[in-house]
Amino acid sequence: MATIRHASAPNDEPPRRDPEHRSRRPTPRWWLTRIALAIAVGLVVGVVGDFLRGGVTATWLRYGGALVYIARGERLEVRPGHALYIDCRGDGSPTLVLEAGMGSDSATWSPVHHELATITRTCSYDRTGRGRSDGGSAGDLAGMSRELSALFAAAGEHPPYVVVGHSLGTVIARVHATLAPRDVAGLVLVDGFDPDIFDERVLPILGPLRNEYLNHTDELWDLIASVEGIDVDRSRAQLAKASVAGLPVEVVIAPRVDGRLDAATNDRIAASTAAGYEQLSPGRVTLTLAWGAGHMVQFDRPDLVVEAVRRIVAALRG
Repeated sequence: MATIRHASAPNDEPPRRDPEHRSRRPTPRWWLTRIALAIAVGLVVGVVGDFLRGGVTATWLRYGGALVYIARGERLEVRPGHALYIDCRGDGSPTLVLEAGMGSDSATWSPVHHELATITRTCSYDRTGRGRSDGGSAGDLAGMSRELSALFAAAGEHPPYVVVGHSLGTVIARVHATLAPRDVAGLVLVDGFDPDIFDERVLPILGPLRNEYLNHTDELWDLIASVEGIDVDRSRAQLAKASVAGLPVEVVIAPRVDGRLDAATNDRIAASTAAGYEQLSPGRVTLTLAWGAGHMVQFDRPDLVVEAVRRIVAALRG
C-alpha cells in the first residue's frame, strides 16, 4: 500500500496574545502605540511562520509578490534546424528533469527551480512549441520522450535522471521512463493528469456522474491535442503500455471533493486514487496530500514539492 503523507495547510492567522493586566489605566496614546506594536508583531510572526513552512519563494508569492522567470538557459538543436530551450542549474546526481504541464514552459517551475538546484543538478526545459523553443509538434508522447533524450544529450547532461512532472508532465514522465529505462531512476508526479488511473479507479465509483466525468476527460485530451499538437490516439496507446514498476515514485496531489457526492463516496475516490498510484510501482510509492493547494501545487505548496524531491534523491543516493 502506498505510504500516504498528510501535509497540513498553512495557518493564516498569527498567534494572538492577551494584553497584560495593568492596575494603572494607560493613556490613549500609550494604547495606540501598544496596538500598533501588537499588529506589527503579529505580522512578523505570520510571515516567519510562512517562511518556515515554504521558504523564501513561497512566502514571496503568498504575500502578493510577482513571479518573474529569469531565463539563464540556452537553445540547443535536437535535430537539424530545430532547437529547444534548456535551463540547468546546480550540481550533483541524480539530475532532476522538470517537465511542465499542458501549455506551460520552464517558468512554471520558478517557485522551486532555485531551491531544487541546491539539492542536486536541476534542469527545466521548453518542449516543442512552448516558451523559447521552436514551434511545431513532437507528434505524440513518445515523440516528446525522444526530443527530451536528444536535448539532454546535446546539453551534455548525464543520467541517472529523476523526472519531476506536473499535470500533463506526469504522463510524459511515465512514457519517458518506459522508453528510456536506463536513464530514469525515479519519478515525482505533481498533481498529475494520469487519465488511465482515473478511468480505472475513479469512474466506477461516480455513479450518475460517470458520463459527465468521462466526457470531461475526452475534452481534456482534445484540448491537449489542440495546445500541444500531438496525436491523441497514439499518445493514449503509448500511455497504456507505460510501466514504471520498480522505480521509486513520489506523488504530490491536491485533495479534492465533489460537493454533489456524499462524504463516503469522496473518501472512496481518494482511497481508490491512492491505490491506483501505488499500482504504478508496488511498494515504492509515497503519496503526499497537499492540503491548502490547488492544481498548481508548486505555486501553492512549493515546500511539498521540494520535500518530495529531497526524499527521492536521498533514497537514490543512499
